[in-house]
Amino acid sequence: METLIEETKISALATSLSGSFSNKIPDHFKNTAERATGLMSGLEFPSTRDEYWKYTRTAQISKVDWKFSDEIFNAEIPAHISGPKIVFVNGHLNSELSDLNANANFEIGPFHESNLDVEKEFEPYEDFRTNPFLALNKAMPQNGYVLRVSAKSNIENTIAVVNIYTGDKVISQPKNVVVLEKGSSAKIKEYHIHTKNSGKTFANTHSSFVVGRNAQLGIDILQYGSDESFHLQNADFLLDRDSRVVQNTFTQEGNWTRNNTNVRIQGENVNANLNGFYIPSGTEHIDNHTIIDHEKSNSESNELYRGVLLDKSVGVFNGKVFVRQDAQKTNAFQSNGNVLISDTATMNSKPELEIYADDVKCSHGSTTGQLNDEAIYYLQTRGVPKKLARKMLISAFAEDVLKHLVSEDIRGEIEEKIDTKLAK
Repeated sequence: METLIEETKISALATSLSGSFSNKIPDHFKNTAERATGLMSGLEFPSTRDEYWKYTRTAQISKVDWKFSDEIFNAEIPAHISGPKIVFVNGHLNSELSDLNANANFEIGPFHESNLDVEKEFEPYEDFRTNPFLALNKAMPQNGYVLRVSAKSNIENTIAVVNIYTGDKVISQPKNVVVLEKGSSAKIKEYHIHTKNSGKTFANTHSSFVVGRNAQLGIDILQYGSDESFHLQNADFLLDRDSRVVQNTFTQEGNWTRNNTNVRIQGENVNANLNGFYIPSGTEHIDNHTIIDHEKSNSESNELYRGVLLDKSVGVFNGKVFVRQDAQKTNAFQSNGNVLISDTATMNSKPELEIYADDVKCSHGSTTGQLNDEAIYYLQTRGVPKKLARKMLISAFAEDVLKHLVSEDIRGEIEEKIDTKLAK
């Protein structure tokens, strides 16, 4: 379909996709889908003229004739992913690969079978003008996971959520909802795997997290793209008082990756932590955009993002923290550090603070540089080969993020991927 190459309207993509969209939209979500569809008509694909997309182009996405896929692929998941898990392939639940035991303390299943409605709580914060892909996801949502944890319940085992994307020119739009009721807790490890050598894939995901009073959520996200993958992750959090959240995002590889994380602190004594590690190589492009909005007092947020950039890769970090007038005694800390292994790698970093309260402790910082030659030389004088010395320094750099892991069992695969990239 050649018209997509010339069209800049997101509605043109939506129109072309409507013919291959066969998923059932839950009754409670139909009004949201209709609203998103109606608002898309005036939206264009973001360009570098838009501040929110200044360093990340979307033209490659707009020029592909994307389609949804109903074909059942013989997908495989990595053998090391064990324990309770729910698996989706191209936005469709794969029951054979899933392994979940029923539990009275929590409910988990595919989005299209759930009646858990949280959309009205998030609507005041949504701006489709800056993120038209969010409107596209809401207009035609596919199956992601829905998890509700009952009040005062604790899920002991980490739940693995596995998303596999495969096929040529296939778009997938998982919609996820997580609700932790008062005093509950859960741990999640979320995989996004784009099959290599299958063609262009585009994952346009959206997750809504509602964390109740005194609840605790930990989530590790692992992104494995391909040379032709496009991965857009949208995650929105609403945090009630006395709650705690840790989200760790590890972008291991992928042609084009954009992570949008928005956190709204709506109660006092909240602790929100966003951490990320990325190691692009070749011409890979990785963009992390975060917003943490302190609406109430006596809360703390911490952001720690670390990047190692090789070859001609490009990295982006744009983190913004708002401290509202009513959010006195807020502590907010933001740090982005990057190591450029290659002279041709590029990093764009823009940490921001916007403070309207006067009794706060806030800081932000960004550093981008190369490995310390003196440190490498010191290790060499102790008999450590130069290549191993470089690896040791980068491993120590990555440890700043890895020490915040929710599921320690994924450390090995992250470290293995780092070693593989550095060995090239």
